[in-house]
Amino acid sequence: MQRILPLILTLVLLAACSGSDELVAQDVLSQIPWSTPETAHYRLLHDDDAKGSGELKIAMQDGALVLAQTFDIPDQKIADTVQLQADAQNLRPKVVQRTIDGPEGKRDCTATYEGNSVTVEQQAKDENRRDNLSVPAQHYDSWSDLFLWRTLKFFENEELKYVDVLTCSLTKPDLLPVVLQVKSVEEVSVPAGRFQAWRLEIRSGGRTQKAWYADDAAHTLVRYDNGDLVFELESLS
Repeated sequence: MQRILPLILTLVLLAACSGSDELVAQDVLSQIPWSTPETAHYRLLHDDDAKGSGELKIAMQDGALVLAQTFDIPDQKIADTVQLQADAQNLRPKVVQRTIDGPEGKRDCTATYEGNSVTVEQQAKDENRRDNLSVPAQHYDSWSDLFLWRTLKFFENEELKYVDVLTCSLTKPDLLPVVLQVKSVEEVSVPAGRFQAWRLEIRSGGRTQKAWYADDAAHTLVRYDNGDLVFELESLS
């Protein structure tokens, strides 16, 4: 699966290398800004070239919040879907399910949280593995990050630290220290229009990524740059 890593593995905050920041386990969620159901559509760019499309979906299912991400990369014939069930009030993760379907076959991953541990099971044509990891009481799954950042109170020069759990990422599960800085409000132009948006810089695992959230009550993600791919909002429904 190494051939698809440059585009797929870094779709969200999934840097598996160790960083120098210490683990600071704390709650950072301030207020849930969305109503359900919601679907945001994005185009995916690499060096200004269109590479594919993506969707971020929020819904309620059997009392649990479902945060879903789907990505389609036609040039590489890859479809990547992730669904995370979390507590609707604090985004504490319960179950993550991910499927990558590409030229080298299908790979399925399920991460199940129970108490202070998570079990990650991955299945592929030539590989089946099961890993367990202890997690701190205050934690978030890395697949919830794009949603979690919407819930923050944005103040210029604000800095927050928390712990991400790296689960379905094609590698062994791990704990990642995250340092998030709120910079300033900027005008951002994307296919969906022009927005006044807060620019966030997020450091984790030796990588720095940027995200722009609308300066309004909904805090919609309008642009995201993870260093490999850029997401730009096309529509919201």
